Amino acid sequence: MFRTNLTLSTKQNMLWNSIGCLIYQACMWAMTIAVVIFSNDYENSGRLAFAMALGNIYYPLATYNMRTIQVSDLTNEYSSGQYIAFRFFTVFAGVIPVLIYLFLTSPITSFSTCLAWLLFKADEAFCSVFYAIEQRALRMDYIGISQGVRGVICIGLFIVLLSFGLTLPLALIGISICCILITWLFDFRAASQFESVIPTINLSTIGELAVKFFPAVVTLVCYGSVVSIIRQKFGIAYGDAELGKYAAIATPTVLVQVAASYLYNPLLVNAAKCWSERDYRQFQQFVIRTLLAICFIGAVAILMSELIGKSVLLLVYGSSIESSVYLLSPALFATVVTTLFAFSFDILTVMRHLNIALIANVCSLLVAFVGCGILFVIYGANGINIAVVVSFGIGLLICLIDLFVTFHKVKRTHDE
Repeated sequence: MFRTNLTLSTKQNMLWNSIGCLIYQACMWAMTIAVVIFSNDYENSGRLAFAMALGNIYYPLATYNMRTIQVSDLTNEYSSGQYIAFRFFTVFAGVIPVLIYLFLTSPITSFSTCLAWLLFKADEAFCSVFYAIEQRALRMDYIGISQGVRGVICIGLFIVLLSFGLTLPLALIGISICCILITWLFDFRAASQFESVIPTINLSTIGELAVKFFPAVVTLVCYGSVVSIIRQKFGIAYGDAELGKYAAIATPTVLVQVAASYLYNPLLVNAAKCWSERDYRQFQQFVIRTLLAICFIGAVAILMSELIGKSVLLLVYGSSIESSVYLLSPALFATVVTTLFAFSFDILTVMRHLNIALIANVCSLLVAFVGCGILFVIYGANGINIAVVVSFGIGLLICLIDLFVTFHKVKRTHDE
């Protein structure tokens, strides 16, 4: 089953990674459809959307934004065993602030769903440390297989459990247990072929990593919190059912972000190598081409949504969703801006411009926190999309300015 005597080409890695991860994300979207079909209204959909929003805050705490750092650690400053030991620490430590946040903000009706989803996200966060090892080894076929299998099992089991009358939290616990088994029966074994996966527990190293990359985790927490806080504030103000309708429309738009990110993620190793070796021209070309590719993918998706979006949504959800169909294209545009921003601060992480990435994300979070309420009043559910565009748009501008200044300095130095 496992073959270690070869590496895959960049195109092969992109293909495996993209297919597997798109299957996984498509299945996550299918879960949001299934929860509507097997419920009497949109309340369970709203609870799941609320839990997913909370998971977006927990995930960066649990991963400490280390995958990009681990993949771009070409000098082996830290061993895989140290990264794995640190991941044990962050997965458990990250739960504490999230539980406090949950007690302070979560409606009682969503509490158990949120706890069950946190278990699911904890396994997802831990598994990514193995994915980074496989990516460094240029064997992202294992990532694609893992993601594809997870997605199919999750949606299949989720539908079965709901159809047998289990509650939403119990169904989420069921798929979490299956994913945990996949992590340790498949991903652990696959990663162990390339590097030692025995945790190297060293408190001083854990402390060093926690301090050194603290700006990186705050950056990702702020990034994940923007959409989460906007959606949670909308759900608290307007109820689970209204948030559920928005989530039913907006969740499939994440596929655009996934398609773009899984196309460029396999290239981050090469980008890090170009930056490390001062091959700035290749690095700059990669950044510009990827930004343009994201814009192109987004434009195609928005065009398709205008042509067939309404028909597809009515086919999937029925006439109950018709009043919210207008949200699809704006949600896609918000996703494009989100993806451009995510790629931009990923690049800043590769460059180790961690403070600039932090500033950009803090500004985005502050704008979202302060401005989303008034946008809800003026634009209703579409205020969610507008708040995301404005918040991430400001962060994107900060990142692009830093990239422009950096490339200008590099060019001037090269010319001299």
